[in-house]
Amino acid sequence: MDFNLKGKAAIIGGSSKGLGKACAMALAREGVNVVLCARNKESLLQTQREIEAMAVQVLAISADMANAEDNLRIVQETVARFGGVDILVNNSGGPKPGTFRDISEQDLDDAYQSVLKYNIRMIGLCLPYMEKNRWGRIINITSVTVKEPEPNMVLSNIFRVAVASYAKTISKELIANGITINNVAPGSFRTDRITQLMEARSKAAGISVEAYEQQAIAKFPHKRYMDPQELGDLVCYLCSDQARSVTGTTLQIDGGLLNGLL
Repeated sequence: MDFNLKGKAAIIGGSSKGLGKACAMALAREGVNVVLCARNKESLLQTQREIEAMAVQVLAISADMANAEDNLRIVQETVARFGGVDILVNNSGGPKPGTFRDISEQDLDDAYQSVLKYNIRMIGLCLPYMEKNRWGRIINITSVTVKEPEPNMVLSNIFRVAVASYAKTISKELIANGITINNVAPGSFRTDRITQLMEARSKAAGISVEAYEQQAIAKFPHKRYMDPQELGDLVCYLCSDQARSVTGTTLQIDGGLLNGLL
């Protein structure tokens, strides 16, 4: 299936590894020129080399997605290189875990900046270019906590839900100009972060990583950690012409983990 994305330009946050990288790789396979944004310069350059081998143009920008000046610089450099912005994938690291008793006012401020305010700011910076072309795709990578809150993830529960609410609020106005906005809520994926956590927790428990993983996935209906490429493929579909009427939605990709109806 041709998604008709060849030659488009996409900004992807947190794209040097993990789910952000999976989105960048999937879009590049469709011929999209990608702008990689991340703080880790080493992994950023490694991902740049991998994607350049796919015969698309890559712009790699070392940036803190919670920083307003960096956000503006990303968009300015993208426009200078590609003439505009067609696709925006908002993706940032999760806020500090903890219950409502664990968080401080500083934790609240940090989570607001890195999850919600960054998201709103990047949308505002990219929209003029999408509106000019009467075509655009905005994808927010959120979390399954948007649909089923976790007691020890109170900051994620607060601010990722706010991202989904903002997207829904503006979706009707945007689609009038050919722009869609959707949220993707991922479950448990096999990323570098998950691998690191399993290594640390298995060591603390005095068992092998393999044994710890079997204990973890036993709780999943599909009994496995998902491949990040699965999420990248979903993002590609949401960016496609075939999904031009899908907007204002929050799509979970969790292997059947959540219990809610919606």
